[in-house]
Formats: sequence, C-alpha cells, structure tokens
Amino acid sequence: MCIDFGPWMGVAAGLTFGKLANVQTVGIGLYLALAVIQALSTTGIAGLSRRVATLLTAVTSTKMRIETANVRRLVGDVSGLEIGFHDLNRRLLCIVFALFTFSVIYFGYCTIWQDADAGWDGAMFIFGFYLVLPILIFSGSALVIHRRCRAVAKRVDDAQKRIQAALLGL
Repeated sequence: MCIDFGPWMGVAAGLTFGKLANVQTVGIGLYLALAVIQALSTTGIAGLSRRVATLLTAVTSTKMRIETANVRRLVGDVSGLEIGFHDLNRRLLCIVFALFTFSVIYFGYCTIWQDADAGWDGAMFIFGFYLVLPILIFSGSALVIHRRCRAVAKRVDDAQKRIQAALLGL
C-alpha cells in the first residue's frame, strides 16, 4: 500500500506498518543524532585551534622565529579547516533536516495506515531509510572529517613535539 517495488509484496506477509513503528522511531532519533556530527567537527577544530594558539604563544614569548612562522602557517591551515567545516555543516544540516522532515511525515502516513501490510518493499524501505541511511551519513561524514583533519593534526603534533623539545631542552 505504501510503496510497491514489484512482486515481493507477499514475502513479508503479516508485517504491518504498526509493527515497524519501533524501527521508525529509532530512525527518527538517528536523524536527530546526526547533529552530533556538527559537534564532533566543531570540537575537533576547537581543540586544534587551542593547541595552535598555545604553540603560538610559546614560540612568540620565547622568540623562536622559525617556529613562529611555522605556527602561523598552522593557524592559517586550522582556519581553512574551520571555514570548510562551516560549509560542510551547513550543507549537512539542510540535507538532514529534509530527511528528518520526510521521516516524520512518512511516520505519520504509516501511523494512519498502521494495520496495512507493509510487504517486503515497505519493510526494506523503512529499514533502509530509517536505519541504514543515517548510519551511512554518520560514517561518511566522520570519514570526511577525519581525512580533512588528519594532515593538519599531524603537522600540529610535529610542531608541538619540536617546540616542546626546544623549550625543555630535550
């Protein structure tokens, strides 16, 4: 009744939309939880920013000219990441909001027709849309964040080790 992809309607006989409501409520929660991605990227960038600011203070106060130039470049790299993540978060928020809105509307539709047989295609759509898609979005976003931050975080770590060794005479 909801979605008909073909001859598989009878495979999940007896599985109604009402019985799939638990999957849908978990899925709606997953779409809301995708906002955590924004917090993760913002927290990661804030951590890198604090570390670079601390390094800049250390090299400026000790007049380490070469390292000062290196750390200033890192400040620019971190700022570039931050600008990029603002764009990613803005786009992701629009996409997730649209998916969340559709999920709530579809949940309402399925609630009205909760005694209707969902069929194979309806059940697979609900599992795919409400469980698989949010997990794929989260995993993909986490991978993008990791890849974008990896090189800059490595350069910050290297600079921190060099500066720490120079300051402590190691």
